[in-house]
Amino acid sequence: MPLYEIITFPASEAFVADSATVLKAPAEFLSTVDGLPSVFAGLAEEEKTGFIVAVGDLRTPQSHDPTPGYPQIVGFGPAFASAGERSSFHVDFIADPKAGALTAPTTEVMVMTLKEGKTKDDLAAVLAVLGPKITAAEGAYEPLAWGETREEPGKKFYLFLGWESTKRHFEVVGESSYETPIHNLFGTVDIKMVHASFKRIV
Repeated sequence: MPLYEIITFPASEAFVADSATVLKAPAEFLSTVDGLPSVFAGLAEEEKTGFIVAVGDLRTPQSHDPTPGYPQIVGFGPAFASAGERSSFHVDFIADPKAGALTAPTTEVMVMTLKEGKTKDDLAAVLAVLGPKITAAEGAYEPLAWGETREEPGKKFYLFLGWESTKRHFEVVGESSYETPIHNLFGTVDIKMVHASFKRIV
């Protein structure tokens, strides 16, 4: 399974207007120099938060130590608004988001932080019940892709799931049969969730 890097940031007006144009040149350069097979860009529906998702590590060699000026130094600076906090996490997903989540019409992007006293095994047990049920729903795109961040192992996780629409996502999870598994999920992790439509840049 490839390593994913997920950069989250307040989006510039240029990125909001045309993320592909803003990112095309640096993404193409990086895919040639560093061998990244693909880079995706997305914008949250609920807020002006941008995402750059790279299949691989934009910082080579394989070091995740903070780099001065990163990630602007790899050419993505024009995507970022002048103010606001950015984050970059490397994630080892259990299933590959490219297989469905990043190519769906909309993608549920969930950042999950374990509650005190909870473990990765607790989260895995909850998702082992919720995952097969929700991906079998009409309008969902398999697989449910989740994984642990390398920067905060045992604490912070990402989850991607593709949907035909945000409306359909809320219709499905609003059904009574999801009440218990979703309650169990919220009892295990604190959640930040948005929906984004991703484009493949390279």
